Amino acid sequence: MNKMPRVCIAGMGGMGGTFASILSSRPVMLSVVARGSTLQALRENGLVCQNGSEITRHSLRVNDRAPSEIQDLIILSGKSYQLPDLFKTVSHAVGPNTLIIPVLNGLPWWMIAQTNTARSVVKKITHTLDPEGNLGSIPTENIIGCVAYAFAQVTAPGKVNISGSPRFILGNALSGQNTVDRVLTWLEGGEGHFAETSDIKKEIWNKLSLNVATNFLSVLCEGTLKILSSNPDLCVLVRRCLVEIQVLGQDCGIGGLLPIDELMSKVEQGGNHPTSMLQDYLRNKPLELAAMGDVIIRLAHHHGLVLPTTEALVGLTRNKASRRY
Repeated sequence: MNKMPRVCIAGMGGMGGTFASILSSRPVMLSVVARGSTLQALRENGLVCQNGSEITRHSLRVNDRAPSEIQDLIILSGKSYQLPDLFKTVSHAVGPNTLIIPVLNGLPWWMIAQTNTARSVVKKITHTLDPEGNLGSIPTENIIGCVAYAFAQVTAPGKVNISGSPRFILGNALSGQNTVDRVLTWLEGGEGHFAETSDIKKEIWNKLSLNVATNFLSVLCEGTLKILSSNPDLCVLVRRCLVEIQVLGQDCGIGGLLPIDELMSKVEQGGNHPTSMLQDYLRNKPLELAAMGDVIIRLAHHHGLVLPTTEALVGLTRNKASRRY
């Protein structure tokens, strides 16, 4: 009899909570890592998720670090600047065959080395995202890339509001590996939440373009995706930013990227949802300026490209965020 796979989710924000709500009904040994008021709320009340009029409550095995047993799968879910510390809470449960799924906005650390970029530059840019090299200790062949198309918002510690049907695209970070099929047998339950791609870098870059083109502008305007896609002046800025990031992607050797019109259509489909950066801004939390802004700009400069719209939006957003304190 096959043993149930051990799965740990580190980080119980909107995406982590969404993963936990989905996996709580799967035949896996699920545990989650949380901190502070979220840890306390999950221990006392469980995870409470609302999707439309449906409210579900999930009792979870929760602690401030992963179980001592080696895990089969670890899902790192958090802001890009949180991931190095999150990994410290699970590193003792990582074995040679443990698979890691990082769920984050921006350019993931492991992908920078796969962008036709000089090794010395890769090292400097990666240091911005992983200063102590914690994430760099994960073998690339053990990483499964993830793109999340899901709208989830933490409304209170241990409470997550999920809109619609979340969708996650998974693919091996290293070409030639074939571990996604195995993971899908653990994660997928017939609802269509998870899908496999043979080119995760393309999928990540398409989502990166959307993130860069909408997050900074949403903070500056304090507007939802519907506002960004319906205001003609803002649409121009979104489109210009998308063009800049897609051109950079092509120069980095990433092919098959979506046309700009298709990306604009995805922005329109976002409706009245606030971007993750706008949510952080309104809650007076740090913004992911490095992973979605600084790293992209430095990468572009190395490739001899200038991103005038993107650079302006990043600079203005940094200035606005600094005046909150």
